[in-house]
Amino acid sequence: MLILRSLPRVFIEGATPDEPIEIPSEELNKLRKVLRLSPGAEIAVLPDDGTLIHCRLQTRHAEPIEVFAPETEPVLHLTLAQALPKGDKLDEIVRACTEIGVSHFVLFPSDRTVVKWDDKKTSDRVNRLRTIAREAAEVSFRTRIPTFEVLGGLKQLLDGRPDSVVLSEVEGTMPTLTRLGSKMTIVVGPEGGWSKPELAWIGKRGVTLGPRVLRVDHAGPAASSILLLSGTMYETEP
Repeated sequence: MLILRSLPRVFIEGATPDEPIEIPSEELNKLRKVLRLSPGAEIAVLPDDGTLIHCRLQTRHAEPIEVFAPETEPVLHLTLAQALPKGDKLDEIVRACTEIGVSHFVLFPSDRTVVKWDDKKTSDRVNRLRTIAREAAEVSFRTRIPTFEVLGGLKQLLDGRPDSVVLSEVEGTMPTLTRLGSKMTIVVGPEGGWSKPELAWIGKRGVTLGPRVLRVDHAGPAASSILLLSGTMYETEP
């Protein structure tokens, strides 16, 4: 019996089951040198379109056998908007939230953001985060890789996504985080919390996760888990 989730997996965007699939050198090295697979081994190729192509590994390509549409992607298209944190916290946020099922990441500086990204650093960091998300999606048996966007600040984010809900530490914030519709944006602030102008922009969109105040690198994964890992919330079709 074929168990899809047990197959070694690689994302190859644009792959089709109609012809042999050329495996990029980096992915081939992982299959051959890290996983120690030999020609003839069964693998899964993920075209990043919601499907899985069951293949047999050859010397430098994969031979398609059949196509599946695993029910692994959430019905809720969740965007996590994260104010830039210090250090490597963003790496862990992206890794964990990808595994949980976040579909899109928005990164932005807040008033209390310490780190500064120029154009080159932005490009380098986003490329690194895309790699982290890709690897996390492979490991967690997802069939789509999350996408990324960088904005200039909280006001731009809220103006462009008026249905956003924002995690807030303000005393008296009563609404708790719940799922709203088939698309949703949850916004997480930086170390030190939101500034007074930002709290004014947030207004009544503030929500809590309950009585605990979580670290910035825990808040996003916790919120994502509440919205994506409760109940049956996965696709039945690609």
